[in-house]
Amino acid sequence: MDLAELMDSVVEPSAVHVAGEGERLVTMRLADDFNVGMRLHQRDSYRKWDVLEIAVRPSGDHSITGNDVHDLPMNALIDEARRLATKSARPVS
Repeated sequence: MDLAELMDSVVEPSAVHVAGEGERLVTMRLADDFNVGMRLHQRDSYRKWDVLEIAVRPSGDHSITGNDVHDLPMNALIDEARRLATKSARPVS
């Protein structure tokens, strides 16, 4: 599965997919307006993630403008994607 497929299939507020060794795909629905997807790569430990790709898509029949993307809280979205990736990679104790 790639990021576009995960973004197409998400029905929950967020979803995480293990894409490969040390790689996670995370997608989040923002209200009913946008889907944001990120491809993250694990760095050094299961708590550190580099963002390799970000995709923003409108939901439904909406269109998207530069202002819409500018208004997105990207720092908070990246933090949440990293949290979800960490949660999915947490070692079992």
